[in-house]
Amino acid sequence: MNQSFTEPEETPGESVPPSPRPMTPLDRRKLRTGHLPQAIPLSGEQPGEEWADEAGDEVLRSTREDLDPVVGYILAMALSVGLTPLQANTRYVLLWAFMAAMGGVAFLLGSGIQLKVTDPGDLLWGTGLGIFTGGALMLVGSDTLAVASERLFNAGQPNDALLDTWVFQATVFVMPVAETLFFRGAMQRTYPVPVVALLASGWSMLMFFPNLGLSDTPAVGVVSGTALVLLNFLYSYVGFRHGVAASFFCQVGAGTLLLVVPRLVTF
Repeated sequence: MNQSFTEPEETPGESVPPSPRPMTPLDRRKLRTGHLPQAIPLSGEQPGEEWADEAGDEVLRSTREDLDPVVGYILAMALSVGLTPLQANTRYVLLWAFMAAMGGVAFLLGSGIQLKVTDPGDLLWGTGLGIFTGGALMLVGSDTLAVASERLFNAGQPNDALLDTWVFQATVFVMPVAETLFFRGAMQRTYPVPVVALLASGWSMLMFFPNLGLSDTPAVGVVSGTALVLLNFLYSYVGFRHGVAASFFCQVGAGTLLLVVPRLVTF
């Protein structure tokens, strides 16, 4: 029991792989940088199929199949259609809760979503771009945005302080957390920026358009649709360039100016 550990002796002409020393902890500091398609065999099933990360080091694929975010997206879209008869604010809560759960599961399962910020300047860039873009859109169509916000959240009820508080919480906390985790976190780890931006725009339109009354005022639909596509491309770009946390603050800044401020300020 007290004998020290010794490396096995090599015989001439035979290469023996080095044995790991006992009780040596594994290096778990390196995060996975992406996913392989599920059609590619697991490493070890075929020679030469090891997966190399960006640094060139070989990384073994997990034996557990990773969850494809497209499956969650399809479920969210189906749920959005199925919940259309519900009252608007109740429907928003259920849909955002479902999307936040999907993004949270992806984060907990180790899909590579990185929330850590290494450079505070990234957060400033994300916040600044969100405020600049939201401010420009607000100045162009402030009256239209006020009408859109009223139709999206009021549901025929008069404005009051409690409703404005709910809109603020939904815009600043609930919606950015849910959509950032799922789209800029889980989905953008696998798919390119244009694809994620278009998918996120389709989700936003399917979620909001049933409550806008577009048959009465088509201009609201044009302005809202253009703003949604532009903003989702912005969020995806910021997430790609500056990180997931910067994308979150970018959406907070833009959403506050587009959905909260037009309700409270009369231009």
